[in-house]
Amino acid sequence: MQSLERRLGLFAVVTISISSMVGSGIFVLPGLGAAITGPSLFIAFLLSALTILPAALSKSELATAMPTSGGTYVYIERTFGPLVGTVAGLGLFVSILLKAAFELIGLGAYFIVFSDAPLTPTILVFLTGIIFLNILGVGKVSSLLTAILAITVLSLMVLAGFSIPYWDIGNFEPLYTGGMSGLAGATALVFVSFAGVTKVAAIAEEVKDPAKNLPRGILLSLFLVTILYCVVSLMLSGVFDSSEIAGNLKPIYMLAHKVGGYGLAVAISVVAVITMINSTNASVLAGSRFPFAMSRDNLLPKALGSVRNRFLTPIASILLSGVVIAIVILTMDVAKIAKLASAFMIMIYMVENFCVIVLRETRPQWYKPGYKSPLYPFIQILGILSSIALLVAMGSISIVALVSVCAPGLIFYFAYSRNKTDRKGVLGIKGKRHDLIEENIFARHTDFYNIERSSQVVVALFGRERSPDMLVEMGVALADTGDVEVTSMIEVPEQTTLQDVLDEPAEVRSLRRRVKAMGNDKQRAIHFDPIVTHDLSKSIYDISQCVHCEWLLLEWRGKNRGALTIHDPLGWLKSHLNCKIGIFKDAGIRYIKSIMVVVNEDTNDKLVLDTAEHFSQVHKAGITLVEWIKDETEKEKAMLTLEKISESISMPVKTKIIIGGEEIKSIIEETTEHELLVFGSQDHTFKASVFGNYDNKLISKSACSVMAVHSPMAAQVNKTNE
Repeated sequence: MQSLERRLGLFAVVTISISSMVGSGIFVLPGLGAAITGPSLFIAFLLSALTILPAALSKSELATAMPTSGGTYVYIERTFGPLVGTVAGLGLFVSILLKAAFELIGLGAYFIVFSDAPLTPTILVFLTGIIFLNILGVGKVSSLLTAILAITVLSLMVLAGFSIPYWDIGNFEPLYTGGMSGLAGATALVFVSFAGVTKVAAIAEEVKDPAKNLPRGILLSLFLVTILYCVVSLMLSGVFDSSEIAGNLKPIYMLAHKVGGYGLAVAISVVAVITMINSTNASVLAGSRFPFAMSRDNLLPKALGSVRNRFLTPIASILLSGVVIAIVILTMDVAKIAKLASAFMIMIYMVENFCVIVLRETRPQWYKPGYKSPLYPFIQILGILSSIALLVAMGSISIVALVSVCAPGLIFYFAYSRNKTDRKGVLGIKGKRHDLIEENIFARHTDFYNIERSSQVVVALFGRERSPDMLVEMGVALADTGDVEVTSMIEVPEQTTLQDVLDEPAEVRSLRRRVKAMGNDKQRAIHFDPIVTHDLSKSIYDISQCVHCEWLLLEWRGKNRGALTIHDPLGWLKSHLNCKIGIFKDAGIRYIKSIMVVVNEDTNDKLVLDTAEHFSQVHKAGITLVEWIKDETEKEKAMLTLEKISESISMPVKTKIIIGGEEIKSIIEETTEHELLVFGSQDHTFKASVFGNYDNKLISKSACSVMAVHSPMAAQVNKTNE
């Protein structure tokens, strides 16, 4: 797959990001915001910026992990699947076009300062021109972007400076004309003015060193624009009584006229028109690409994704964008447009924070962000909670926004999109997979049909194993004289065609060589197959069925740094696979002379004992049976149990009963006397993932190597009890 040239540095990132924000947010919104909260408008801008900060950090992380065109739609669709992707994609499409409509209304308000043209026809003429330019393919031509931005920012700062002599502290009494509820409402309203702060993430694959320049550019531009918004709104509140500018669509014109007369007011109006033309054009360009991208993913009709040979632009998608903007302008008032746009943006940014949490906790192999949001997950939780608070502050308009996007999105997905794609998203792949049990694997294409052999043991490698060679050795030890299948699982996003992943990573090539050498040295049949897959759960399930394996062996992963939960690659499948499962933790011990076996008197005990006896025979090691009991009253029963078990084992056996104390701590202390611990693994549960369970606490603290085993018989018993 070809990639775009990385040519955009930090300055370009900041310029693009600021250009996406400066427009109607400063030229129009102050008048609408002042009507709600009065002179505390600058506080509303500041709070809005703080609310968007978590989303900015989250999106920086997502963009460096998925540096591809499409931005937020891609992140959401890959994380939550096509259902949420369809709803979010349409929501993004509508929200950006609402912002474009808001820009055009503001543009029209300033244009009539130096023209007698009627407002609505003027706006529609500008819209037609912008749509025409996008169809011609000149939407990305922005050689004057930096110059326009410089003129706009300089003009606003100079105007703020000229306003100082007219500033009256008395205009700030009272500071909150609408109370705290008014401030919250204004904060939610002006949220749309920061909507473009993360738009630059959509071109992450063109940014030099995106892991550094992208987050720095986003945060720096957010900081600079926040200062600009707060300073200008502070000057407006100081020069005018809030009632004078409340509801006015051209407050900056009023400020310029006050401090510099008609000439300066006209000049500022010209700057405003140029700025909002540029911002509207960027919104149409970005908005029209969402239906285009969704159609390529088969979520919308193909016609929206077609590109005409003459202009090389998605004409149908651009025309649809123009029609939506025109309908919004003709049917909605300006305040409602701003509120709806803000509500949509708040929802999307909230979902982006959820995306980071889901991807961090499910840990797909391909999710390797160059930049990671600090203070995870507190930043994301703060962003989610603050977004919810803003939506509540907006009142019924947030419900209208939610229904107006979710309802059409859901209807369209179930009527059209669902039958066009079989993607599940990361959340669907990592969750419960009843489809794997219900489907006949031989009736569907899998990546494993080219493995035309049976293997007694499958060793699954997911990457970043601490000791893959030792894991393979343990697999050979489990296999008696049978074959061992070593699979290196390479997980890629569902949107990536498996055939496109042609280059084998260096670590996989090295591992292939070492596995081959191990097979020659031990004179055993050890096969190595790298598997490229979209769906680890499906691949693991399929290979265990297709090679008729007795054992599936993998390394214990534990809790990763920067994550909340324990990572279990098998998850729910652990209780539904038909083979025995071994989870191994290597403590760096190479010579096993003493094996400790924990007896729990449950359905896993037989497998635990058989496995320990097998390792004892392979390594010529002794076995110590250990059982923990609460008090002396259980000792006699435990002794009889261990004696009976000892008689069934052909190797030398010792027994030990641990009485009282904390069970896990007591067992861990005993592991210091042994080289290998074998015990029965419990089923996967959500509670265990978050808080850890017996398995994870015992494995993580054990002083020796550990083999936790799980039998399909135990799994069947547990499923029967569900």
